[in-house]
Formats: sequence, C-alpha cells, structure tokens
Amino acid sequence: MPKVISENLTSHILPFNWDVHQVWSLEATVQQVPFAQFVYLLQLPLWSSVPHQGMLFDTRSIDVINNPNYSIYQTQRLEQSDVKYPINVLIMQDQQFILDGVHRIAKHFILNSSTIPARFHDESVISVIYNENIVAMQSKGNNQ
Repeated sequence: MPKVISENLTSHILPFNWDVHQVWSLEATVQQVPFAQFVYLLQLPLWSSVPHQGMLFDTRSIDVINNPNYSIYQTQRLEQSDVKYPINVLIMQDQQFILDGVHRIAKHFILNSSTIPARFHDESVISVIYNENIVAMQSKGNNQ
C-alpha cells in the first residue's frame, strides 16, 4: 500500500522513498547551520503516532515536545536521539528535504541550540539513496 500524504505536506516530503543507510554512507562535509533554518518543521506532522505502521504523518514534533504523553512512542524516539550526529538534507529543485534527522531537530529545539550540524546533498545522490523496494507515496488531495 502506498504512503498517503496530505497536500500540505507534499512540498516537505520527497516524492520517492530512500534508504537511510545509504544516506549515512554518503560523503559530505558537516556544517554548523542556524537552527532557525529548520524550526518550521516542528509544526508539521512528519511523525507517526503508531509504531511499525509506516509513515502516518499524523504527529507534530512540537506536540510531543509540549506533552510527552501525546505519543509515548515518539517521546521515546526523541529521548533516544543523539544530537552528536548531523541531520542530512537533500537540496532538490532549490528546496530542502530532510533525509534523516527530524528527531534530532526536535531535540536541538529542546536543548535551545543556536546551531545544528547538517550535511547537505545535491540531486546527484538520488540514484544512490533511491529505494525502489519501498512503495512510493501518493498524495491525498482535498477529495479524499
């Protein structure tokens, strides 16, 4: 079954699935970038409330930060996130997409970090990280 994402998330989520292990193996320089560049992501439902059910896109990280009981599953993942690792960002068509690190972004918010370590990748890495074995996403329009 394809992932279904709402219209308001289509500009924040890539139209294909990727292998995070392949992302970690990419060569890229770690840069310290202003945390403010990513704070808007806390307001988007990028997490899933139910473990092992795929990406449901039904939980905002700010809700978990403000109320840890909102999603015990995501609270545990947030607590386990390690900010010593950089986030990974794909730049595609002049837009940034988070490949890995939304929990670390949320933890940096909790820690009141002014900067965040990040690795930026251009579109040339898509052929390396693309995972055709994962079902592609479908957009959920207003008619559903």
